[in-house]
Amino acid sequence: MKKFIAALTILLAFTINANAQDKNGLNSAEKGKQQATELANYIGLDQTMTENFARLFEQKFSIVDDPNTKPERKTELSRVIEAKIRGTLNDQQISKLEKNPELLKKLIN
Repeated sequence: MKKFIAALTILLAFTINANAQDKNGLNSAEKGKQQATELANYIGLDQTMTENFARLFEQKFSIVDDPNTKPERKTELSRVIEAKIRGTLNDQQISKLEKNPELLKKLIN
């Protein structure tokens, strides 16, 4: 009976720990959507552009969060992300985004 209770206690401890880790760690889709929403709220994007940026940022996080990604690829990815942001937004939106360098850096890196 003691072994059964000990095994049950260990099982519950691992289950609770696994659930806590799942809730704290956002996946790349959630992170991408979060950054796209932040960008949309700051510069005023429509729903379609927000969804497009969410997919772009999701792809960014899937590459950046991969432990096998080389630093050179991450550097190139930052350059490409910045080029896509600048190519998509109009001049007014870009100038507004440039006034918030913390947000721009967060989106690019």
